[in-house]
Amino acid sequence: MEKLKFQKMWEAADTFVFDIDTGSILPIVDTLSKVASFADKHWFYYYENGIGAAYYEEGEMKKAAEAGLKDFSDIEYRNKYFADIKTLLESETRLYQKIEETDFSKISNSELKDFLQKSVDVVVKNFGYYLACQPQCVSLIEKSVQQKLVAVVPENKIIDAFTLLSTPTTYTKIRREEQDWLNFIIKSKKENLSENDNKVLVLKHYKEYFLLNAADGHEPWTLEYFANKFLNDSKLQLANLENRLSEIAKSSEEIEKQKTEFIKMYNIKSDIVDDCNLLAEIGHWRLEMRFVWMPGYYYDKHILNEVAKRFSCDQTLIRFATIKEIMTLFEGASLEKVELENRNKAFLFAIENEKVFVLSGTEAQKKLIEYVPLVNNSGVREFKGNIAMKGKIKAKVLVYKWSDNMQEKLSLVNGEFIIVAGQTRPQLMPLIVKSSGIVTDEGGITSHAAIVSRELGIPCIIGTKIATQVLNDGDLIEVDANEGIITIIKKYNE
Repeated sequence: MEKLKFQKMWEAADTFVFDIDTGSILPIVDTLSKVASFADKHWFYYYENGIGAAYYEEGEMKKAAEAGLKDFSDIEYRNKYFADIKTLLESETRLYQKIEETDFSKISNSELKDFLQKSVDVVVKNFGYYLACQPQCVSLIEKSVQQKLVAVVPENKIIDAFTLLSTPTTYTKIRREEQDWLNFIIKSKKENLSENDNKVLVLKHYKEYFLLNAADGHEPWTLEYFANKFLNDSKLQLANLENRLSEIAKSSEEIEKQKTEFIKMYNIKSDIVDDCNLLAEIGHWRLEMRFVWMPGYYYDKHILNEVAKRFSCDQTLIRFATIKEIMTLFEGASLEKVELENRNKAFLFAIENEKVFVLSGTEAQKKLIEYVPLVNNSGVREFKGNIAMKGKIKAKVLVYKWSDNMQEKLSLVNGEFIIVAGQTRPQLMPLIVKSSGIVTDEGGITSHAAIVSRELGIPCIIGTKIATQVLNDGDLIEVDANEGIITIIKKYNE
């Protein structure tokens, strides 16, 4: 049998056995095959010292690409896929609203178990859809579009055409929240609404968007937060509020205008436009799904804390148990504390030939080396990736890893810098908006890094595989996103 070859695809901090079970293992084993025509038979996640990384088997990634091309080429499939996601996200939000209103300390064990199971079920289902549109799943669609563009646009315009035509113009939930809030403040000022009317509208906005902040790894916004925000924002000048609202609308309108002009200028055929629209829609819904399942983890944590309290478990260690192990607590069983403590040090959660297992401590470390032999990248001075947003920039590196403290990293910012990360997420926006470029290990054209770099107009190279292994804070590099090349000009210690 040919030796399996794994590739690291993403990293996460403080993501434990329970999180991986509900966010990866169960979705791959139980849900993905129902959503897509391929599901991974080999996959693993390794955790040590607070940081974990997910690894995919390279041969199976190619099969996922073939399945993605087949599935998304089917109009009926894609329409149902996007409709299902919308319905799923609405049901998740309703569940989380119910959980938010529930005092767990006052419900029975049976009710608590039911809440936990329902919350797990929606996260598992959400991730099934999320995993079906990962970068490897749409890579052949991206390749096909670029090959078709070769025949209709100049060579030096292919990347420009691809990135422009596949840029989402549908507002993300972050942008919708800002837009709705501005409309509310403007309405309040123009119509001189009563205090009671303002309270009703603040409450309506809260119910619609309170979970959004939890998508960034923080606490959900409270009603008090929006009440205080209203008091502050109602003091702003009406003209400034209307200008900001106009800017939001114009940003989307400008992209649509550029797309229309480009399509007309180069007589882009409808099949190319359709494929680019598909990639844009996938990118949009990937972000929308993240805005919902991240709050799911927030609520699962609070439910688990109550479970731990009732069954005399450590609130940290319980998250190193699988959902199956946790559910046995309701049947009178107990968790093996020594095993959970070993998993806290290191664990490897894997699917191997479709069989699921968890290893801990030294056994996990040995298995990691078996799966992924160590590679020395210390001599690398130049490497490549995929272009997400064209441009060229020379600046110092700021590496962000998911165990890093955001405020500490922000304090290091001094002049222009290029952010380097395994992949970007909404949590990184405070750094991204200050950066002059983005380089990532992972990601495709529908990834967060690709989308936000185009929104901000900054050079971005994705999918380098080794950027975070090769680069360090303070390295001076050149990011040539016209060619997809990163060059180390001077190491921080040279």
